[in-house]
Amino acid sequence: MVSRTAVSVAILFAVYSTATAIVTAQSLQRLAVQSFDLGVDSTAPRVDVPFRLILTLRVRQRVAEIENLNLPILAQLELLGDERETTSTARGTQYRETITVVAHDPGTITIGSATLQAIDARDGKPKQWFSNGLTLRVGGGPRRALGNAASTNLVLWIVGIAGIVAIAVLLFRHPRRVVPMPITSPSPEPPSLAAPVPRTRRQQAHDALVVLQAERTRRAAIAVRSAMWRMVGAPEGETLGDVLRRIDPRDVPMRDLLVALERSAFTYDADLTAAIDDSCSALSRYVSC
Repeated sequence: MVSRTAVSVAILFAVYSTATAIVTAQSLQRLAVQSFDLGVDSTAPRVDVPFRLILTLRVRQRVAEIENLNLPILAQLELLGDERETTSTARGTQYRETITVVAHDPGTITIGSATLQAIDARDGKPKQWFSNGLTLRVGGGPRRALGNAASTNLVLWIVGIAGIVAIAVLLFRHPRRVVPMPITSPSPEPPSLAAPVPRTRRQQAHDALVVLQAERTRRAAIAVRSAMWRMVGAPEGETLGDVLRRIDPRDVPMRDLLVALERSAFTYDADLTAAIDDSCSALSRYVSC
């Protein structure tokens, strides 16, 4: 009796498995896969600098969309967005998906394969295809796209603006009343020059805002970023994370300003205008707070 029950259960399980496989196979597209590749637009990505993964699939059939395609797990990356494009011609269909990502930590990142489930049009059998995987080495910080000459130009520009302001103050001050000295009096010693008053961070940020509003370019954004780093005592070569650890965590306006300038300096071209707008807004908020 027990033996017959076991046999019945085994038969029912086999029938259920077969029916499930048939239903699954019927829901799959019938495709002849020609190529299935995963690529990247940067062979040397940097920390906090967006880059793109590019998945390309070519099939012989003309289809409106690709079904049952799964991307690899991107646990070590932050997903910023993706774009999908399906193009059909007389020779078949090309599916292209561009995934914009960013890494926040340096080191080696391993990205697995994308997968596609379909019925192979060549033999009528359900199969699973795998793209290639990727191994990327993420550098420790964004490239310094501008040399020392650009930074020096910014410093000279800021110093020049400060000089103009100082001259204007001197011109509009009321002249001192000069009291003539008696001829018999000894000549007074020349007064010692007072030490220059250091400019505050708010004043330096205001000068940087004037520069960035006058020249809305990536070069100016990088130069302003370098000037703000020097203002908080950060040397060249440090990453954004290093600089953020230097400032008071409660200084939210300064933190927002450093992040906005980092984006303006190293974002992709299509985002540059919006990034510079955000940097100008962050500078203005810092100056007024």
